[in-house]
Amino acid sequence: MRKVIVSVRLPRDLHEELGTMARIVGPEDDVEDAEALLCLNVDPELLRRARGLRFIQVVTAGVDHLPWHHIPPEVVVASNAGSNAAPVAEFAVALLLAAAKKIVHFDRNMKGGVVRPDVEVPVLSGNEVAVLGLGEIGMRVASTLSAMGMRVVGFSRRPREGVPLHRFTTDLGDALSGQRYAVVALSLNKYTRGLLTYDVLSSMAEEGVLVNVARAEIVDREGIRRLLLERPRFVYATDVWWSRDDYSRDGDVIGLPNVIATPWVAGGYGNRGVYMSMLRSAVENLARYLRGEQPRNVVPREDYV
Repeated sequence: MRKVIVSVRLPRDLHEELGTMARIVGPEDDVEDAEALLCLNVDPELLRRARGLRFIQVVTAGVDHLPWHHIPPEVVVASNAGSNAAPVAEFAVALLLAAAKKIVHFDRNMKGGVVRPDVEVPVLSGNEVAVLGLGEIGMRVASTLSAMGMRVVGFSRRPREGVPLHRFTTDLGDALSGQRYAVVALSLNKYTRGLLTYDVLSSMAEEGVLVNVARAEIVDREGIRRLLLERPRFVYATDVWWSRDDYSRDGDVIGLPNVIATPWVAGGYGNRGVYMSMLRSAVENLARYLRGEQPRNVVPREDYV
């Protein structure tokens, strides 16, 4: 029977389902002849031991954290893109509304005893918003904001069918220049790491709102910090951080008054049901591979190596 390494805890039904198609082993077992791996991340040492590995299924939508230089080129890697798209897109829209509609601003004022309106609340309908990245999350964000009456400017490397865009561009400067609202929904890879520099972001409107539900590393850390210090009316609303295991290292950004900060809760880390759904999606795609079908979300290796 074919052997599959599973390094995540599966609920009983998924474990039993996968067990009908393959012998399940853990990373500590004999893995030399294991053909596939289901994981959140993978240790290079495990890759060295699993010489027969041909397929890796990742539970997360992003795969930027994988040790790509240790993964042999003949090993196919599949992400779990789209598995948490709906809740993350909801969260992106919530962050945009909380920032743009001054909800967080007025909440802080009221708790501090300031009970009068001191800033104008903008109307979003009829205004443009740049959606950077038109994957499953970006498509849902674009559809929701378009339904609210916003004119969506879509940015990605290639057009995407079925997205209600006001216009599409492959030019980042064109997407952001003069823009008051922008949502980052890009994948993190070698092309997007550090893409949003100070110079790019400073082309946005003085009272801009930048929402990030993708990866922190897409935004240049020192660039956004400089911009936030220079423009106190610019708001950065983000669920993702450069220091993934110790948020105190990003305290100098989190503590700024024009930052709306949440701790990676848009997707599976914020809701157990979402995480369970992600596990099921990953197992289903692994099952496609084991049945000899074409797996979904095969990752282009050249985007990372």
